Amino acid sequence: MQKYLAIINLKTGYVLILCMVITYLCFMFEFSFSLNVTLFSIAVIFPLVFTIREAFRRRDSVIKLLSIFKSSLNATFYCFVNNDKLSSEDKVFISDKLESISMLFFNVLKGKAYDSENVRLVLNEVFEFLEKNRSSISKGTALKIIRFLKDVHESIENTVGLKMHGTPVSLRAYCLVFIYVFPMIFIPTLVHDIGLDAQWIVYALAAVHGFILISLYNVQEAMENPFDQIGLDDIKLEEFHFARERLKAS
Repeated sequence: MQKYLAIINLKTGYVLILCMVITYLCFMFEFSFSLNVTLFSIAVIFPLVFTIREAFRRRDSVIKLLSIFKSSLNATFYCFVNNDKLSSEDKVFISDKLESISMLFFNVLKGKAYDSENVRLVLNEVFEFLEKNRSSISKGTALKIIRFLKDVHESIENTVGLKMHGTPVSLRAYCLVFIYVFPMIFIPTLVHDIGLDAQWIVYALAAVHGFILISLYNVQEAMENPFDQIGLDDIKLEEFHFARERLKAS
């Protein structure tokens, strides 16, 4: 049941009330007109479909970046842990730093302000450790670690960029305004086409059309922030979090 109620919020109530009030006023004042609403329908549906599609594309891009982030951290972890020349303290140090990077990143995705300097400092500590222990780490392994850390940094920056810059705000505002305006155009044409005798049909159709439009908008709005762990389609962030205990268990 929750998945069906997830698209219902206060905006849904506002639109349904607006549809009922406009329908009531049209019958009360016997107001109607004949108008082809196809153009107006396209003006509402096309931007809605566009923003929903872009939100899904953005979500898919984020999932790919998070997969790169996790796999790169895991690969870096194994490069250090499987090196018998490094001490247990060194391996714990690296594990802590990788976990810190993961925590900093996911705290940003969950709503905290992004501080690129903090991420850069932790990455630099890993690079400095790599330089200090070049005698214990082969050249080939060192190059792999550098490439993995580069992928980690790129995935962080790209994901944060996608989080900060969503689908166009002006287009979403346009969609919402048109959803509120559309009943004023659509309902009088319903009254004209159906007549004054079948009022319940007009009320039902007005409510259904309003509900469909605002539900599509609510779906897009829920997809706009796939990190807040509220919506049903949110990204399961914990699946991408680096945890050395989980790696050791596997």
